[in-house]
Amino acid sequence: MKRTISKVLLTAVTAAVVLSSCSKVPEVSKHIPKTAGVVIDLNAKEITQKLATNGLTMDKLFSAVQSKDTSSEAMKAWKDAENSGIDLKGHFFVSFVFQGQAGDNKSYITATASLADADKFEGFLKKSEKNFSLKSGKDFKYIIEEESKGVVAWNKSTVIFLTNIDPNGINKYAPAGTPGLPAPDSDVQADTAAAEATATPAALVAADDDAATKTMVAEVDHLFHLKNDETAGAIEPFAKLLKENADMSIFVNPEAIYNSGMLTMIPANFKKLMEGTYYTGTSNFEKGRIVANGNYYMGKEIASIFKKYGNKEIDLDLLKKYPSQNLTGFMSYAFDFHMVGEIVKSTGMDGIVNMFLAKSGLSMDDILNAFEGQFTYVVSDFAIEKKESKYSPGEFYEEPTSKWIFNLKVGNKEAFNKVMTSPMLKEMFTKEGDRYVYANPAMAAAGMPAVSITEKFITVGSDSVLLQDYLAGKGSLKLPEGIEAKVKGSMMGGYVDLEKAISVIPEDKANSEEEKGILVRLKGLLKDMTVVTKATGGDVSKSEIILNFKNKDENSLVQLINFGTEAAKAIEAKKAKEKALEDSLFATPVDTPVAVDSAAVAH
Repeated sequence: MKRTISKVLLTAVTAAVVLSSCSKVPEVSKHIPKTAGVVIDLNAKEITQKLATNGLTMDKLFSAVQSKDTSSEAMKAWKDAENSGIDLKGHFFVSFVFQGQAGDNKSYITATASLADADKFEGFLKKSEKNFSLKSGKDFKYIIEEESKGVVAWNKSTVIFLTNIDPNGINKYAPAGTPGLPAPDSDVQADTAAAEATATPAALVAADDDAATKTMVAEVDHLFHLKNDETAGAIEPFAKLLKENADMSIFVNPEAIYNSGMLTMIPANFKKLMEGTYYTGTSNFEKGRIVANGNYYMGKEIASIFKKYGNKEIDLDLLKKYPSQNLTGFMSYAFDFHMVGEIVKSTGMDGIVNMFLAKSGLSMDDILNAFEGQFTYVVSDFAIEKKESKYSPGEFYEEPTSKWIFNLKVGNKEAFNKVMTSPMLKEMFTKEGDRYVYANPAMAAAGMPAVSITEKFITVGSDSVLLQDYLAGKGSLKLPEGIEAKVKGSMMGGYVDLEKAISVIPEDKANSEEEKGILVRLKGLLKDMTVVTKATGGDVSKSEIILNFKNKDENSLVQLINFGTEAAKAIEAKKAKEKALEDSLFATPVDTPVAVDSAAVAH
């Protein structure tokens, strides 16, 4: 049953991406609790309309991507989704609700969607569930999935699928030593495995399952009957997000995650600091580009810190004096490190930081005062070069190469000199005149980057010639049209020339004609990407990421789907060739005589 439901839901979402517009808040969103830590929204209405305008249908998609056998299977899943009663032109929400400790099994995921026909949906479940057992709540019906032990519940207009978050799934990704989350090779996990190896009485297992089911059903009941002030819509940033009517959206409530009990290692003061902070993001597929916008809403405490330190703007002079016109990309950032210091102090952790730094005769304030928080990283002349192996003369290999500069502005001179001459760094650098150099000249010979450290800047480069030209101000970098205006006045600005970066990938290194074809298509797809973050002057920080395509006249999602279908066809063709070769090899009798070249034997 799990596979059937999952296939239909996945196909339904795919259909949403391949099927159907309004600033009205979707009705189904009233079943999302304000305790949700993360909410993802797929707006099928907007996406469908964009694809339909370009003539994309599910029939065309399946026939283009799949082989005959798999196409019929995929088409069957699509027809099941079409006839499932789920509104394929509505909103699809996935919510993550974190509650209790990781091992308490109280955290859960929900998938929420609108129903076009509740009776048809019930009929679909009866047909697809082997042991269909319909149960009723107050004003909703539900079944229990045998495999996932999740609850599929629905009323006349909405379906909610709820399943617990498996703590073992979280544990396996935990780094060693994470409080409350044993790492994969920990003794705790070993003990768990040993415990699982011991047979548990069936009656106890059934009792546990029954208790878990009752808890989930009770939670579903709660979701169907949320009061207005209990819904995520009661949170202003979430309500604003829904009204934007974006193709795809995400909402993050850090406070709900921190207060869940799953992250017990986070200091209480930090949780208080983050009260009232939220993040919202949207993505829209437009003609020739994808536009992603983000809003970071600051709570009272964090906003007061940001107001004091968060109004810096990037220094474009650090970027524009780069000595090359073959720009691959750059990232410039203006961030006052004192903001980090204020956050650390507000959580009461500054004492621990100062205790650690005391061994080097430094304090946290020394570090924060030493640097202005203004830096730029520029990359140019990206290429794939053929190089001879140092260890095997005569053998060659290819590797990516580039030229680059990293430049960081120094803050308070006294604090900077104190840091540079501290025991922490004195073994690495020594002062000569007005600059610091490697204490051991062999470090430069060993392949360390070229470095210039003065009381004004710390500058690191890919090679000494580029570094000296940059420091001498010989460069006058011309940014692509519109880029300077876009990043000017921002806290962070970045650009990557994707067309140039991808173009250097050698086509002759592809393993097959099919892979070569995919690479050629990729080279004709993407142009560049820009990233900008700006302070609004209030309690909201706004960011924007734009991914530009070479074809400016066609919708970006359509271009991605067309590229995906072509890539899928190429992969299918490659698999078919490999299978045909394998079949031919096995079809040849073992004792078939092999032709021998008599000329070769004579030699």
